Amino acid sequence: MSQHPHKRFPLTDAIYQRASHVLKNCNRNQWQASTNTLRTEMDALKVSLHSKELEEFSGEFARRLIQDGGWELQFFPDYMRDENGTWNFTADDAAALLGNWPDPTWLPDGCPDQQFSDIEILEEILHQRRRSPQDGQPTDAQCYALIALEKVFMVDVLFSERSKNGRSTDQSMFQASMLATEAMEMVCIAEREQMLARLPTATTDRIREIEAEVLKDARRVMAKSAAEARWINDPKAIAKQQVKECWEMWQAAPQNYKSATAFARDMLSKYEDLENPDVIRRWCREWQDESASNIMTPPAAS
Repeated sequence: MSQHPHKRFPLTDAIYQRASHVLKNCNRNQWQASTNTLRTEMDALKVSLHSKELEEFSGEFARRLIQDGGWELQFFPDYMRDENGTWNFTADDAAALLGNWPDPTWLPDGCPDQQFSDIEILEEILHQRRRSPQDGQPTDAQCYALIALEKVFMVDVLFSERSKNGRSTDQSMFQASMLATEAMEMVCIAEREQMLARLPTATTDRIREIEAEVLKDARRVMAKSAAEARWINDPKAIAKQQVKECWEMWQAAPQNYKSATAFARDMLSKYEDLENPDVIRRWCREWQDESASNIMTPPAAS
């Protein structure tokens, strides 16, 4: 890497120096070989994790569409719907559709998008390596430093292309900014791992356990918040809540509708986000069961 200051990204030279210090016991050939090995492992793990998430999502995706309907049904072929308008498809059919989605910029809500960060992927790889360590592998600190250098080199490539073209685009500047930020994160973790390596093994293991628990809790809270936000902004979820309020009024005044079919027909006319009367009738049965269960359950003793 040529040592020249970046006017837009001056910290890349500092990142290079700090990462090189972590790798001071390795030569350039070792740097390159180890980086290539790491990148191959990381890319393979990203594909594997994405496939696993997609498999899990496909089953839930199929169940949701069959039970509640949704705008995604427009992309299923008509032969999967019988003469009564009922859809019949499996999780495998849903997975096939997701794998060939017609508009990658407009994916179903909650669909895995393979947006794993390099830090997350590298953490998982190093976690696996700690379980079965092998001689000759770079240390955790060195692995983070290697990926930090990889990102610094990629920033250099972007600026080299800019100098050849005589101009830069907003996209290339954004990419360089992201790479520089990720490289800084990587080198900070590398230095931290270097410090942990000097501590007793039991202490280091305990620190990692605590951090893993905190990270797991944080991700669970974030996932719950994201799910709640999706529910709040989902027009079908909003319509379902409004239909339930109408259903409760119907229970108080049974003369308003002769049957659940009549009720469902009226709800379809009121809420354009709803499409299937069978879904509304199923909701009615669920609410009826819940109501009966609540009546049968005695209040808790005070």
